[in-house]
Amino acid sequence: MAMKKCFHVFLFAVGSVILLRVQYTARLDFPDTVITRSPISNSTGENDSPKRTRKSQFVYLVQGASRRPIPGLKATPNREIIWLTYRDKTGDIYFPNSTHATGRNRLLWEAIERAAKRNDGGYLYYLFLDDDLLLTNEENKKRWWRRKLPRNPYDRFEMFLLDFQPAVGFPRYSFNIHDAPAPVGVKYNFDAIFNGFHRHTISFLLPYISDLDHTSWFFAQWFVIHISAVFYNSNRVLCNAVYANNARHHSINMLKGAYTDSEDFRISRDYFRTWINKNNTVETAKGGKINLLQTFKGQAMYTDIPGKARRKQSMEYRVSTKFITTAFNTSHPGIQKILHWRSLPKVKNILYGSEKDEPDFFPDVFPLH
Repeated sequence: MAMKKCFHVFLFAVGSVILLRVQYTARLDFPDTVITRSPISNSTGENDSPKRTRKSQFVYLVQGASRRPIPGLKATPNREIIWLTYRDKTGDIYFPNSTHATGRNRLLWEAIERAAKRNDGGYLYYLFLDDDLLLTNEENKKRWWRRKLPRNPYDRFEMFLLDFQPAVGFPRYSFNIHDAPAPVGVKYNFDAIFNGFHRHTISFLLPYISDLDHTSWFFAQWFVIHISAVFYNSNRVLCNAVYANNARHHSINMLKGAYTDSEDFRISRDYFRTWINKNNTVETAKGGKINLLQTFKGQAMYTDIPGKARRKQSMEYRVSTKFITTAFNTSHPGIQKILHWRSLPKVKNILYGSEKDEPDFFPDVFPLH
């Protein structure tokens, strides 16, 4: 009798864990995913993770139809690589029918689960990239920030991240080719093909906002662009010493069914406006006070904005709960998702560890037009 009772309790416990897991992953928008490889890969092949990955500073989160070599990108003791595939099970995670944003969010969660097994705060940078990325070096030394730089473009970009520690770092892309030569810069618009996020940006900027994926997959990147301009303007840094290109361009419909190709960013702008508390102001890093609705006075997408790239130094990237509940409408579903995300023990541990109090956050807002 006692044995039968114990068995029933065991079944109840297992069932409860499964139920919680289903509800949990559903809230994070990636149900029905399959882990196809062990959490810590033992492979040392190209684009695989080596055995010594527990102290890596960089985790590369790659999304594509099938796993394939990416020129120049190999795992190192300081670089872990995780693949998500949506057409077959050749990656670490299989996520069919995912969007660009939900796939990246699933990769982010896998990285956070791995980081939670460490006691050092986990990876310093989460680097998202598409599988068709071609990253090359800029040979014009006027675009270098050091006299000597590594030959491998990924090593070079990692050195840039460690030197500047931006909130968001990104390489030159096609719409930067006519810029005056300089080592680094501040840009409003940057392409999603290859972005590196400091771990403290998971306090708000990440996960990706996928709410408008049904209208256009481009909008998820617009949220990243605008929020980073509002929170971290001088610390969203363009690295001119490497150049990103991609073989597939969604705008010419080579990926049929992937994008609806709406580039009317007034839709994403007007949606994000509904997140903001119109009655409250917040103090900025420069000492003034603004309501975040003021950041929408101009057009929905800026070509360029004034600003000077800075190293991190004492800039706080962790967006505080106090700031969120002051600046934003806490009854909005988008803000409720973010507050729930921040409350997850694994996320909270990465952000604050053993700290008892959250530091204040003062946004470095881009110059208002």
